Amino acid sequence: MTEGWSRTENQMAVVERTMAQAPSAIMEEIFQDVTQRPGQVVQNSAIAGGIGYGATILMRRAPVIGALVAGTALVAEGCRIFPKLSNFLDEAGDADTHARRVAVARQGALGIGREGAMFVETLPAAGLGSKLAFTTLEKSAVARNFSYSIAEKAEFPVRRALPDELFFKGPGTRLKTSLITGADSVDALGASRLLPTSRPFTVEKGLIIDPKAGRMSRIMSGTPEGVELGVAQKPGQISGHLQNPYVDAPGMMSVPDLRMVPKGSLSFINAGENTTFYIGRGRAPIAAGSEVQVQAVVLDHKLKEAFLHDYMALADTKTYGLTGLKSPVPLDYDAALKALQRVDYNNPWNTLSLISRYEPGSVSRMAGSLNLAPPPPGLFSRIATKMNIGDGGPTFLRSTLTASNPLFQVDGSAKS
Repeated sequence: MTEGWSRTENQMAVVERTMAQAPSAIMEEIFQDVTQRPGQVVQNSAIAGGIGYGATILMRRAPVIGALVAGTALVAEGCRIFPKLSNFLDEAGDADTHARRVAVARQGALGIGREGAMFVETLPAAGLGSKLAFTTLEKSAVARNFSYSIAEKAEFPVRRALPDELFFKGPGTRLKTSLITGADSVDALGASRLLPTSRPFTVEKGLIIDPKAGRMSRIMSGTPEGVELGVAQKPGQISGHLQNPYVDAPGMMSVPDLRMVPKGSLSFINAGENTTFYIGRGRAPIAAGSEVQVQAVVLDHKLKEAFLHDYMALADTKTYGLTGLKSPVPLDYDAALKALQRVDYNNPWNTLSLISRYEPGSVSRMAGSLNLAPPPPGLFSRIATKMNIGDGGPTFLRSTLTASNPLFQVDGSAKS
């Protein structure tokens, strides 16, 4: 005999009973799997471990493809679960007696038990596979080659094909603090701190910051030699990327670096303790052996020094680097820090080129406040000191000072 309940009341009663029985149903299913189907448990765990390992590598090297794969998997799972859920609710709505509600709830609990048991049994293996990927990704040549191949052959083309706006949406893309410091000025130093140096260095990473919109793109990972952001920098935006701090000239721009930044716009490179702020040359082709203007300010945060590069160098498009680099002009480190916090938004070089020059014999006020002794006066002594610190060798600026010495020749072979 029916009880005169509405379909909604029947459904609520069945769902409540189902959820109450679900935990015990999961435990019962796990016990049966372990005791009656141990081989299947081992097989499922092995598959889950492999998925955890592969998914971790994919998300580390190819986050866009990883997100697409994960999204597709979620849609597929939804398509599998939704018909079952719909049928369950239909049956629950028709359960107009206590006995029928009990029977439908029991069937629902058994279904949850099977799904839940699978999740509980495979989760530890998936976590172990993910942890193994983290520990072996940079140590295993096979894992590195596989992940770099995914990034360069699959991930980078996908990034370039997606709309730029997609990279400025989602968690972590809104600036917590405004970088606009005046009517026409921006905090470029603060922008560079949004991309902290990786320790230890593994691959290049990059992002684009839109100070006026108060947003930044998601940080994208690449390979040890380069990174594809998937976003074309526009005038007024600031781009930045990490470089390997353990090369001979950390922080050195390459020809592609200069061409990927709009003409007159600002970009930065973080390489260990060194930060390079440079002016882009735009997308116009740069022929091998042709002259290219170098406009950059380089900060050595370890020794509290700053240098200005403003001259014509030569482009070597075979190595993607610059040759014929010249001696930079020493700048006042504190004045450089202060100027970089208020950079002309429309013409950054107006600010960078006017930073106060360093006066020989003076000690940086910041270096003094940190109890740091003045750097050794001898060039080779300074280079030796620099080579012993934890974040790499001589800076881009110091290497150019020794360009006439074959031992310290900068050939621009670093590609980024």
